[in-house]
Amino acid sequence: MRQFPKPRVVVSACLNLKPVRYNGQEVRDEFVLKLLPYCEVVEVCPEIAIGLGVPREKIIVYKRDHAFGLSQPATGLELTERMESFSEKFLSGLSEVDGFILKSKSPSCGVSNTKVYKDPEGREFYSKGKGLFAMRVLEKFEDIPVEDEGRLRDKQLRTHFLTRLFSIADLRESFKRIEKVKDLMDFHQRYKYLLMAYSQAKLKTLGRLTAQAREENLRETLEEYKKVFLEALKRKPSVGQHTNAILHIFGHLSRNFKPSEREHFLKLVGDYKKGAVERKLLVEFLKSYAYRFENQYLLTQTYLQPYPEELEL
Repeated sequence: MRQFPKPRVVVSACLNLKPVRYNGQEVRDEFVLKLLPYCEVVEVCPEIAIGLGVPREKIIVYKRDHAFGLSQPATGLELTERMESFSEKFLSGLSEVDGFILKSKSPSCGVSNTKVYKDPEGREFYSKGKGLFAMRVLEKFEDIPVEDEGRLRDKQLRTHFLTRLFSIADLRESFKRIEKVKDLMDFHQRYKYLLMAYSQAKLKTLGRLTAQAREENLRETLEEYKKVFLEALKRKPSVGQHTNAILHIFGHLSRNFKPSEREHFLKLVGDYKKGAVERKLLVEFLKSYAYRFENQYLLTQTYLQPYPEELEL
């Protein structure tokens, strides 16, 4: 069984069952509550941090003259400067983190579906957007996953988020222990098919970096590798990209199969491309074959288990 490092995740405090929402109520999200025990959690509630109490009057995001602000219409408080100051101080003070899970629709933390108004009084609706704190997170941490619990109810987004989160945590922990070029080669080998699914171009770049690495320039190579690795995982793979990786893995095993077994698996691949079966079925087949034929190379591939199985919903 693969051992997973604990990702360092910044989480809106209300998602960790803290009664800090404007109405004093907690938020119970099944997925977030299941995930957090696997993580090292850094809690944040920007609204409490800037001096607002519980319960509190509603605050809103507004847009004026191409800039976003934050206000509390019932009290007339202008909160933009407070939130900007807190965001800069908090985010600049973070040690290495692997991802963020923030509260959806929130005027501070919302990554999606936050109501934005045309005026500080909230009289005229402008559009759906993001919270002010979340905007600064997305600007400062563009290479790591930032989501809210609302978006993570989408299965594909959740899978993409978990894959990135645990891969970045693995990168962070593994790179602390790398002392020789061989250590980098071992790490790169484990991620070959995951990187193939995400970006074949970035896989080639990382392969070249690894092949050209020397002991005397290893630190510089690791920094460049990390940069490209994070870029590679940004975009969610397509069905075609997953299919390509799956067929490459299958190629390592197919010589052990009877023609009828090969035909059956390739039919399932075709069904996956049509949307008739889920990718997980193919991955479980490949894992079973890797165990059956004791293929240690494939059993180390993170593509076959990018995050703990218990987090599947």
